Amino acid sequence: MTDLLEDFETKKETIRDEVELHIKKRDEANAKAQEYAKKRDELNQKTHDMREHAKEKIAEKNELIDKIKVLRDDKEEHYKNLSDLKRQLKDLKSNFGAGLDLKDIKMKEKELQYLEKRQQTTELTKDDENKIIVDIRRLNNEIKKAKTQREEELLKNNDIKELTDKINSERTLGESLKKQIEELSNQISKLSDEINEELQNLDNVRKEADENHEIFIKYSKESEAEHAAFIKSKNDLRDLEKAIYSIRNKTKVTKKREKESELQEKASALYEKFKAGEQLTTEDLLTLQKAGFL
Repeated sequence: MTDLLEDFETKKETIRDEVELHIKKRDEANAKAQEYAKKRDELNQKTHDMREHAKEKIAEKNELIDKIKVLRDDKEEHYKNLSDLKRQLKDLKSNFGAGLDLKDIKMKEKELQYLEKRQQTTELTKDDENKIIVDIRRLNNEIKKAKTQREEELLKNNDIKELTDKINSERTLGESLKKQIEELSNQISKLSDEINEELQNLDNVRKEADENHEIFIKYSKESEAEHAAFIKSKNDLRDLEKAIYSIRNKTKVTKKREKESELQEKASALYEKFKAGEQLTTEDLLTLQKAGFL
């Protein structure tokens, strides 16, 4: 019995060490799990904020696209009007002679083309080339002057002047719209680059959050496993302590019984002496009394 008790006491210390070790490992794993859970939650919040910011930029981009559609429609309308007005002006000018010889201007333009072609394709003497250069310069000046005079005369006509003003107005509006469209297109292009970059960063942050979540799960499982092992060891320790307590009680009872048995045997021998008339000591009499013989 004594050997078994010693074995149980030794095992109890071993299990107590296991209990403490499982508590330590459980708490360490739980601390790690909480650490990675915090990182995961921070990254998830960052992901949410980045997604909302990206959505704002996408909405801004869509608004610009819608605005460009409207501006393009307006621009096309103005350029259509411009084309119609130019055609009207051309028709009006063709019917408006104003004493100017259009045929003469066209003849000079043909002559100019001929001289320019001859200068470019024909091998000339220096004098001939100088003469052609002078003639080209003269024709250019005459044509320019004739056209300017014609335009001045044409603008004296109210209908032509009114059409010209409308044309200039439509052209200005069209060019202004075209410029606005180009600026918005540049903004959209810039936004697209920013959105693509943000979405890429968002994907990286989300991936990092997922990685932290996986590590959190790993440590959570470790913590749960260590807690289960702790419970088992704790129960084993409790059962062993019960067994040790039981053994100790049984040992006490056995010792008591052995002691009582010895007392009975001793008292029986003393009682036989007492019956035989032998003289007993005070201690012998107390033994008989304790054993219930007196």
